[in-house]
Amino acid sequence: MKIGRIVVLLAVVGCLLVSSALAQGQKSQQSRDEQINGYFEMMRKDLRTERQSMVDQAMRLEAADKAKLWTIYDKYQGEYKALTDQRLVNIKKYADNFGMMTDAVADEIAMKSMDIDSQRAAMRKKYYQQMKGALGARVAGRFLFIEVVLDEMLGLQLASQIPVME
Repeated sequence: MKIGRIVVLLAVVGCLLVSSALAQGQKSQQSRDEQINGYFEMMRKDLRTERQSMVDQAMRLEAADKAKLWTIYDKYQGEYKALTDQRLVNIKKYADNFGMMTDAVADEIAMKSMDIDSQRAAMRKKYYQQMKGALGARVAGRFLFIEVVLDEMLGLQLASQIPVME
């Protein structure tokens, strides 16, 4: 029951982030570069500031287990940030080439996107195993579920801002 509330909370936060992003995106006087930089900053700021709080609430751990969680989670966040930065660079490349996209650039962007997805899956597996070893499979499964939901929210936020290639 509590996980259901967390999922609803995460969905509401996601919708708020998307509606905020849509409102930002409708300001026609901003230049394309300002919009892109704004999207990137919004994505980093919104989820980075909220992510730890949401994870902490959803995990529902005692103090001793929280210490184990955050020791592992801090390392996870470092790797996650590096992948997010790669993703942002790839999105910027997409935006920079949007009006004059060639097959070669489109292929490069698509391949990089799939590579990042593969790295993210491998990273989740690695940290799931570490969480499982330190806190058990149920807690590790909860961690994995929460991270997947948060990533889906991020994907929705980004998808609402990025036009589809012609």
